[in-house]
Amino acid sequence: MFGTVGTARLLGPAAPAVSVSAIRLALAVAALLLLAGVHGAAAFAAASRLPAVWIAGLAQAAFNVTFFEAVTRSGVALGTLVAIGCTPVLTGLMARQVTRAWMLATSLALLGLAALLSGDLGNGASVSGLLFALGASASYATFITASSSLASSEVAPPARLAVIFGVAALTLSPALLVSDLTWVTKAGGLAMALYLAMAATVLAYNLFNGGLRTVEPGTAATLALVEPLVAAVLGVLVLGEHLSPLSWLGAGVVLVALLLMVRVSSPPHHERLPVPTI
Repeated sequence: MFGTVGTARLLGPAAPAVSVSAIRLALAVAALLLLAGVHGAAAFAAASRLPAVWIAGLAQAAFNVTFFEAVTRSGVALGTLVAIGCTPVLTGLMARQVTRAWMLATSLALLGLAALLSGDLGNGASVSGLLFALGASASYATFITASSSLASSEVAPPARLAVIFGVAALTLSPALLVSDLTWVTKAGGLAMALYLAMAATVLAYNLFNGGLRTVEPGTAATLALVEPLVAAVLGVLVLGEHLSPLSWLGAGVVLVALLLMVRVSSPPHHERLPVPTI
């Protein structure tokens, strides 16, 4: 679902990226509040008292801003490579989940990702763009680590998620006051905003947070490298883009690395924990 964001954005109307992010978060929060409403005000109050919820919310807001600046200053390919590619490493270090199997699978995935995006890497990188990309990576790693620490909390997951994205939306809300929002009044713009909010945010993060209940944060971050792989395939199938043979080889390497990560991260059948419902 995360990998469809770029394609959905390009299929939609031209609009300031900051305003798209702010509208996306605002709509997502509205939906998350409705989903979490059955748990009552007490659940929201309990979630708001958890420090990790605030950390995750601020990290999500920071990721939106820094990632946008990274791809603007260094290009989509290089910005994505640094921001998404460095996230598993930083997450593994933050969570202190560094094993030989994890290092092997993560290194293999990063090599495949570099090959996948090799055809799009130009000379337009800037020092500031790379710094923003590293900031995006650190923000996303912080979000994953904080969200993972909440997995054992007794507070209802929908309430936690609603408060997390509520914090992120409030942080970026000033952008709504200074951005052009006419695009969202058109059918194409509204459809894009709804898709980004409902599918690529509400559904995607419910699934992601559900997975964090039984998957280590470092492993989750490496599995999230499927995002640029999905984006590249959609670029070919939907947008008519072209991938070089090296890029296709890189895509295959990423896929093998992700399968390896799933293999080495799965406990024996008798040790597996039951997966709670969302």
